[in-house]
Amino acid sequence: MTFHDLPDNFRDLPLDDSILRADAVDLFVSYADRDLGCLALIALDEQHRVTAPIVITEMGAGQPDGIRHALRTIGAQLELRGLVAAIGRHGSPLFTDNDRACHQAIVDVCRELGVDLLGTYIALGSGVRELPDHLRMAS
Repeated sequence: MTFHDLPDNFRDLPLDDSILRADAVDLFVSYADRDLGCLALIALDEQHRVTAPIVITEMGAGQPDGIRHALRTIGAQLELRGLVAAIGRHGSPLFTDNDRACHQAIVDVCRELGVDLLGTYIALGSGVRELPDHLRMAS
């Protein structure tokens, strides 16, 4: 699926569905930002509806420390209730050790800030993939 599959009223819908979240990431993360490397954060309200997409561009290969810093800075400025995060990058569609380390950094900061993290995605030129949430899968 792609952002072309989003319903017209998707901003009124909660992003509780993983397919809808992936399509929203596909919409908000441009191909140029994926190629240059970015961190995309989709801020959500308490009902998990989109309040604001935030894309930090030209990050290159995202690093966990840079992602922690960016997320803490944004978290201090905005009242985040929920979040969908995406790491834009080029290269293989397979998850890398760096992808997993960046995902863990996002999980840690969201816990620290008390923000509901609905999912973390990798946005590539070839599509959008959700990183597995092992805690949710184990329960």
